[in-house]
Amino acid sequence: MFMTTELSALIEAEMERFGVPGVAVTVVADGAVVLCDGFGLRDMAGRRPVTARTLFPIASATKTFTAALCALLVDEGVLAWDRPVRGYLPGFQLVDPAATEGLTVHDMLCHRSGLPRHDLLWYSAAGETTRTELVEALRHLEPSRGFRETFQYNNLLYACAGEIAGRLCGGSYESVVRKRLLDPLGMHRTNLSIAETAADDDAARGYAAPAPGEPVAEVEYAPLGPIAPAGAINSCAEDLGPWLMTLLGRGVGDRPPLLSADVLTAMRTPAISLSDPSLFLVGDPVGYGLGLMIEDYRGHRVVFHGGNIDGFSSQVAVVPEAGCAVAVLAGREGTALRDALPHAILDRLLGLDPRPHGATLLAREEAVLRGHAQGRERLVTGSAALPPVRPLRDYAGRYRDPGYGELVITESGDGLDGRYRALAGPVVHRHLEVFNLMVDLLGVATPLPLQFFHDLEGEVTAAALSLEEAVAPIRFERVPETGHLTGELLDRLAGTYRLGPLTATVGRRGPDGLTARIGPGVPAELVPVRDLIFTMNGGRVEFTDDGRLLTSAGDFTRDP
Repeated sequence: MFMTTELSALIEAEMERFGVPGVAVTVVADGAVVLCDGFGLRDMAGRRPVTARTLFPIASATKTFTAALCALLVDEGVLAWDRPVRGYLPGFQLVDPAATEGLTVHDMLCHRSGLPRHDLLWYSAAGETTRTELVEALRHLEPSRGFRETFQYNNLLYACAGEIAGRLCGGSYESVVRKRLLDPLGMHRTNLSIAETAADDDAARGYAAPAPGEPVAEVEYAPLGPIAPAGAINSCAEDLGPWLMTLLGRGVGDRPPLLSADVLTAMRTPAISLSDPSLFLVGDPVGYGLGLMIEDYRGHRVVFHGGNIDGFSSQVAVVPEAGCAVAVLAGREGTALRDALPHAILDRLLGLDPRPHGATLLAREEAVLRGHAQGRERLVTGSAALPPVRPLRDYAGRYRDPGYGELVITESGDGLDGRYRALAGPVVHRHLEVFNLMVDLLGVATPLPLQFFHDLEGEVTAAALSLEEAVAPIRFERVPETGHLTGELLDRLAGTYRLGPLTATVGRRGPDGLTARIGPGVPAELVPVRDLIFTMNGGRVEFTDDGRLLTSAGDFTRDP
């Protein structure tokens, strides 16, 4: 058996190795909590230490709570694993008809919908959207694989599953997960509100390092309300003790186990293979259950789930047959410490010869960060030096996608700026009609490739922004510019235009539109493009300052 002092020394050494300011760790062995403590600093500027009660965002480790809640409802007959989501959310729809008809909550919880992440849809919203709006947007998101074909991690569908659980219980997801899980386990410091955590006197600050070898810098908390069932829980080492005991199938104190054997079996049973395991997975991948990844680690079955969000990383790992478990909360974004440290501790809990997990995973982490930096640099500098094909001002405008919302391009001095929700920055030319929208992600200037498209008349009609690497860039159609089309201007444009004996008649269409009829034809709507340019039946129509009407049928002059 190990000594607590040995574990504490191990934690401090690995924390220093990875350059993590502070961690909180809970360890369960032989059915009891043997370590529950904080290490390092929760606030570097204030030099305040991590304690067992320091709150950390646990990010995607929240998914285990969501899966447990849904499994509880199945155990009680409130929810059915084989009932399609449309039976709970009328009108639910995905792009893939087969997924629309057949997708179940079970499919969502084991990530086999065919949808890739599409994470920038919710991450870029900075909390300025609702869970209902995210669920509605699912009908427009492109899948990258077939329904139930393979494992593809998806936060949006966890949000949807949590929404269903809340509705079935007559409340919000947040209220139901507290009533059914947090309160019965005495997890009273745990919350689902980043505002509540930020206001707490014992809450960790989050840190990130922009590149290998650079010092960490504090980053803002990420608002996760709309995506809460996928990652919004904030907890502490003290509260995670009862949760680890619950995942082991044990009761807390004199209370019986909160999760039945059937619930735990459903969560721990592989539902789909891990076709793309994490670079930081230590053991051999077995599969993904419900809110739990499953690995074989040196002959032991380990079920676990980690989390990453701005400034923070977490890991909750359980070895059911051995009755031991580890939770690690780290105050640094994306650190492989969250994977190395639990396995280093498990080596000791399981009586295995210790392996150099820290050195191995740190080398892998540094290689990944270098690779990402090289990829960003190639996107910025690796393009052919082909000049832009039109004045930059022609690209300024609003562009819209029904699922992703609005992309705005504006003139800025002699260049362009772009904004997609909370992601904003300069639009830098690469070649021809391809640019980079340069955004700040955790202190790193990150290029999002952006391409513009034009019609046969040369008018810019759309922009495609790379927001999800598993599918083609998201195509945003240009929104017609209508702010300048006042009633007075439309009245001036209406009238009769002639080309010899041919007549073009322009009339008003409601309070803010125009129609045109050439010769004896049927009047057609003039659809605004920009300035005094319109389209009619797919063709271009332009009014000029000198009173002419330029169409595919010829140039017409206004009657005096």
